[in-house]
Formats: sequence, structure tokens, C-alpha cells
Amino acid sequence: MPGVSYSLRQFQPLIQQLARQRWVQYIKANRLNALALGSDDDLEAFLFTTSRQSLEVVRNGLKKLVNRKCFYCGETVNQEGEVDHFIPFSSYPRDLMHNFVYADAKCNRAKSDTLAAHRHLERWLEYSDRESDGLMEIGQTAGIAGDWATSIAVAKWSYRNAWGSGARAWIERREFEMVNQKFLSAFSLGVQAEQST
Repeated sequence: MPGVSYSLRQFQPLIQQLARQRWVQYIKANRLNALALGSDDDLEAFLFTTSRQSLEVVRNGLKKLVNRKCFYCGETVNQEGEVDHFIPFSSYPRDLMHNFVYADAKCNRAKSDTLAAHRHLERWLEYSDRESDGLMEIGQTAGIAGDWATSIAVAKWSYRNAWGSGARAWIERREFEMVNQKFLSAFSLGVQAEQST
């Protein structure tokens, strides 16, 4: 029916959260699961989030891949870096290897759960394409799926929604820019560059 796909995309985070909650309730309601689950477990985290051990493997792999450089500011990370979801986990709560970047703590905290600025988006498109094999290898070791096509589709969807709602994207520290048409144009330029190679 007309408008269904738009509504599913628009309300994806809400639909996904409702589906997760219902699935957790369904599993807990089965008395046969009570013995295995116990009473103080976090079933939702177990079912839907990546383990700290897997994220440690990802962090170490990304650190080597980018030679300890923060994706956002380009500076060498002298302390332990962090794994950042380029498209925030709050926008797309699924871990995909191509969506991870290595960042220092100050950039990761400053960006928080916002989309990244145009210059970061262009760099991410180029980086994810160029380093796809390395990212896939890290993902296999960590047990995290790598899917470049899905990551691109999610990013495009996120920036389109941000543009439609008048959102701002994070540049650095407390600097932001409005999301506009040039963000979406970056995706078509990335596709053209990929097809010409």
C-alpha cells in the first residue's frame, strides 16, 4: 500500500524497539526458559548487543588498521581509543563492521549520538570502501557481520531523515552544520567513484 515503506523507514527505531521488547517478553514467558535465564539477567543485552569482548577485538583491529589515528580529528591516539558507530547506534541499533570507526575519547564523546559532518561522511565513504577487506577480516575475528551495502543504505536513510527534519551534523567539539542536499550527493559521488575503479 502507498506510504507503507516510508512509514516503516520513518518509524524503524520505534518498531525495532517494540519488536525487541516483545521478543524478550515471549522468551521470558516460557516457563521452560526460567531455569536457564535466572532472575537477574539482562536478556535484551544478551540477544541484541555486541559483547565487550567482541568490541575489544574490533577496537584492536581498527587501531592497527588506521595506525592509531582518530577517524575524526586525524590525531594519533596516545591512550586507548574507542569504537564509534559512525551512524549512531541510537539511529540504527545493529552492529555492522563497516559502521565502526576508531576514535579518541574526546571526539567520540563530543559526537555522541549525532550524525557526522559532510567532511566526515565523505571520508567515511572513501575509508569504508578502501578498507573493506580489512574491516571484513576484523569482523570475522570478532564475530560481527560486515555488510558494506547495508551500511551505505542505512547511512543514506539516516542523512535523508536528518535533512528532512532539519537536523544538524557534528563537525568538532561544539561545532555543527545543517544537514542538506550535499550530504546526499556524497553518496552518488561515492557510487560513481566505485564504478570507475
